[in-house]
Amino acid sequence: RIGTENTADMPPKKNEPPPPAAAEPEETEEKYGVWEGEKDKNQLPHGKGKATYPNGDTFEGTIEHNQREKEGVYTWKQVEGAKCVAQYKGTYESNLKHGNGTMTYPDGGVYEGSWDHGFRQGQGTFKYPNGDSYVGSWSQGKKSGQGIYFSFAGSCWYSGVWKDGNFQEGEWLFKDRSKYIGAFRDGKPAPGDGVFVFSNGNRLKGQWVNASSNWRGVKLRLWMQIEEHVEGSEDPPKLYWVGGELEVQSS
Repeated sequence: RIGTENTADMPPKKNEPPPPAAAEPEETEEKYGVWEGEKDKNQLPHGKGKATYPNGDTFEGTIEHNQREKEGVYTWKQVEGAKCVAQYKGTYESNLKHGNGTMTYPDGGVYEGSWDHGFRQGQGTFKYPNGDSYVGSWSQGKKSGQGIYFSFAGSCWYSGVWKDGNFQEGEWLFKDRSKYIGAFRDGKPAPGDGVFVFSNGNRLKGQWVNASSNWRGVKLRLWMQIEEHVEGSEDPPKLYWVGGELEVQSS
């Protein structure tokens, strides 16, 4: 727990970078093996029905001119060792996921939201198999724009701007309502200005600087701005980033 004025109550806080979204399974480009449904005058699939592909995948929905279109459900063949069967339920355009749909991945992850020609694009929610989740904007299949990521293991949130799947700047919020505000790089605060707000409203403001020979990683030197005097807080603690954890050192 981070965020009290008593440094004895401020143990290290793990901060593991958010995992990437699951790899995108690709629908087969093969023509249907067996088609059960509507056909055109040439007896080719055209309209609603069910296609079973040679590789074992299936598609139930609309096929027009040998392409998946409109609403449908694509189910991948069960993969040995997979947590669940991969499946997409939503709309298609020219054989690609397009519009709105829900994708369940083999590892148990689930994405629900907007798609653009096979990519997660626009607004969507991704629930990871480890209990993490992301709600926000996507671009070309990656977290980009405004979004909120919840870390189940760390019991914390990353709220702000994302780019190419990485958290860039915003608020790192903890369960006790304390938070760090600033820029981020590789899943941790980036060198530069930042503010740590304790759950009681007290603030530490300063800069992350390069580590000295006595510390690993990135070190944060902060000074405290106190609106109201707190007994015993004349010498505020220093915060350090060491080996993937936020550590506190008494002055």
